[in-house]
Amino acid sequence: MKYRSIKKKITILYTGCIAIVLLIVLAGMLFYIKNIETNAAEEELQGKSDAFYGRIQIQGEAFTIPADLEFYNDGVIISVYDNDGTPVAGSIPSNFPIQTELKDGIYQRIEQGDDHWIVRDKGYEYAEGKVLWIRAISTVYGIERAAGQITAAVGIAFLIMTGFIAGIGFRMLSAALKPVDVICSEAGEISKGEDLSKRLTLPQTRDEMYRLTIEFNQMFDRLEDSFEAEKQFSSDVSHELRTPLSVIRSQCEYMLGEAKTEEEAGEIRVILNQAEKVIQLITQLLTISRCERGGEYFQKQEFNFSFMAEMVVDTLQEMAEEKQIELSADIEENLKIIGEETLLMRMLMNLIENAIYYGKEHGFVKVKIRQDGDRICGSVQDNGIGIAEENLDKIWKRFYREDKSRSNTTNGTGLGLAMVKWIVQLHHGEIKVFSEKGAGSEFVFYIPNELNFKGK
Repeated sequence: MKYRSIKKKITILYTGCIAIVLLIVLAGMLFYIKNIETNAAEEELQGKSDAFYGRIQIQGEAFTIPADLEFYNDGVIISVYDNDGTPVAGSIPSNFPIQTELKDGIYQRIEQGDDHWIVRDKGYEYAEGKVLWIRAISTVYGIERAAGQITAAVGIAFLIMTGFIAGIGFRMLSAALKPVDVICSEAGEISKGEDLSKRLTLPQTRDEMYRLTIEFNQMFDRLEDSFEAEKQFSSDVSHELRTPLSVIRSQCEYMLGEAKTEEEAGEIRVILNQAEKVIQLITQLLTISRCERGGEYFQKQEFNFSFMAEMVVDTLQEMAEEKQIELSADIEENLKIIGEETLLMRMLMNLIENAIYYGKEHGFVKVKIRQDGDRICGSVQDNGIGIAEENLDKIWKRFYREDKSRSNTTNGTGLGLAMVKWIVQLHHGEIKVFSEKGAGSEFVFYIPNELNFKGK
């Protein structure tokens, strides 16, 4: 799902609402202004028409237009028509349609091509049954020009005000939601890190964000207590089980020496093998638990990683041969590293053992280790059963097995990859897995050459 910022969504929402209201207000203002201008033009036509008629001399059924009476005044053109609508004086604008009907007291808008006029006709009775028509014509160019200028100004003002409102609103929202960004950032660091004792920084203002931070910190308190209880339980159980298991193993070894028949010896070996398997599981659990709880500290030392890796490969050759898997190694010579040798040996051994466990007969396991800048890069590749894409993030969990049917047919404890990831993280490195179901897997790890660390 595409990420969408709350700040942007709220800004767009309220800016849209304000823009609509602002648009309605400005449109109303524009309509009002245009009406005022139109009304002013119509009043001017009426005034000019009445004033012109007032200068005409009426004598019975005859009328006389004074010679000094102007037919053009302040942009208004006057024309006079007799009772039959025949022009008798005055003029009309060029291109004005002369067939335009006379309508008493009606304001008409006449368009001819690009020319636009507003017209007022008025019939004045001056004798029995006779009417003198006076037509006042004014171009609307000035009105339209003013309306266009006002419309442009209103449009520019609308854009400027909308942008200003959006900018100010976004800044205000950013300031108001800044504590949310801080909470997300700090919560992400706590989630990705290994130290659950960290807490979110409390905002200075006691508002909703302050309450939210308090709730998050209380949640982290409960999570930390839960994890600590789990670690303590694993440590205590592992420790308590070591003694009885050691007794079982020693007794099995004694009984194996006293066995009188091969059948009896075989049954004792089954018990002994299972005891060894549980002891191995307990040992790994206890190691991880102690390290996580700070019960063990590791001293860094320089050692030859290449020699250690070759030794691990040689040690596991017999296991690979038993399953008819070709185990090969391409290890760059004399790679020096500063770290905990025992743990790094266990890390590499777990990766190779895991590849052999889930490999195919007559398949291969390839180990490659080389220098990569200021770190060592290693990979363990096989053409075994592979891992489904949806399960790649689950394999690092303790006791997780993708192939549940094989949990009783291998010697694994289900802690191998969990311990691998923990060891890599302890050395400030990283590990990745690339796999395809049915085609095999490749684990790639990076360990810095020099570091200054202390076990957690």
